Amino acid sequence: MKARQIIIIAVAAVILLGAKLLSDKLAEPKEKAPRKTTSSVTTVFTATVKNSAVPIKIESTGLLEAVNRMELFSEVQGLMLADNGRFKAGNTFSKGQVLINVRADEQRASVTAQRSAFQRTISAVLPDLKLDYTDEFNPWQAYLQNFNASNTLPDLPEVSSEKLKLFLTGRNIYSEYFAVKNAEILLSKYRILAPYNGVLVQAAADPGTVIRPGQPLGVFIQPGTYELEVSVNATAINALKTGQAVTLYVEGNADKKWTGKISRVNSSIDPESQMSQVFVRVTSKELKDGMFLQAEIQGKAIDNAFELPRAVLLNDNRVYIVKDDVLMMHDIQAMHFSEKTVIVKGLEDGMQVITKMPPSAFSGMQVEIYQEK
Repeated sequence: MKARQIIIIAVAAVILLGAKLLSDKLAEPKEKAPRKTTSSVTTVFTATVKNSAVPIKIESTGLLEAVNRMELFSEVQGLMLADNGRFKAGNTFSKGQVLINVRADEQRASVTAQRSAFQRTISAVLPDLKLDYTDEFNPWQAYLQNFNASNTLPDLPEVSSEKLKLFLTGRNIYSEYFAVKNAEILLSKYRILAPYNGVLVQAAADPGTVIRPGQPLGVFIQPGTYELEVSVNATAINALKTGQAVTLYVEGNADKKWTGKISRVNSSIDPESQMSQVFVRVTSKELKDGMFLQAEIQGKAIDNAFELPRAVLLNDNRVYIVKDDVLMMHDIQAMHFSEKTVIVKGLEDGMQVITKMPPSAFSGMQVEIYQEK
């Protein structure tokens, strides 16, 4: 029994010792294979610089407005008279037709009374003219004979004698005459006439309502000839001139185009946006007031320049070039910006300039130029 226990203990000890040796063997660190060091090189897209005369292409969007456009306002107060529904947006009027008629019975009666009073004043001076100013009597007598208090006051006879002028002034002829003319001008404001053949595009008043001085009444335009206001970068203003052709089209439908001409260029630059206004005039029966149009202007070419994508600019005055497979910053001068590109100066012929900005680019970055297969 004692020998059997000794054998069991010996076997257990051998097993434990073997397990310990195996565990130590497995725990030993494996010998690491040496790492191969590889350098990361970014592939970049470039263009070979070849400076030339680059034409400026200016694109901008603007709102089309009729050249002959009149905002209608009231200068008097009164009841707007009925017009059989004519004063509605979309109705056309011929030159001289009544657009708006305001009741003016009281004003008309007042003017007629002033004319009659003036007629009486002239009658009172005729005897003196006949005695003291015989040569001047006939024109004034004819003026009085043709006088009608219901009609607009005609111009006074011409007076060449300074002495007669003083005499007429003393008798209040001139002061009463101009008072009547002033009242006639006020009376004329009770009717607004169409200044040209056109169409009413906005109507802000209805017959039967009382209108007041300064109240907006509507908008009257003459269709056919329009002007488009577009904003142009200050750097491109010197490349434009009046009379220059401009291509116009509705954005998204470039198949249908119209040709206009630059009518005006604003010499002032907006200090905040650094943009200036350019006005383009175009004539067409197809166009409508209020349309948005895209303007495309071909400006003067910029000599010794190169065109790049705007996305590669750094602070608007630097770009990356590749020299000896290394990125380097290079100073440039931006001459003109369009929506997606920029025309620059300062690059030398043969330089490899970045055309697509690589991620996390920095000066000194190792790169390789993409080669088309």
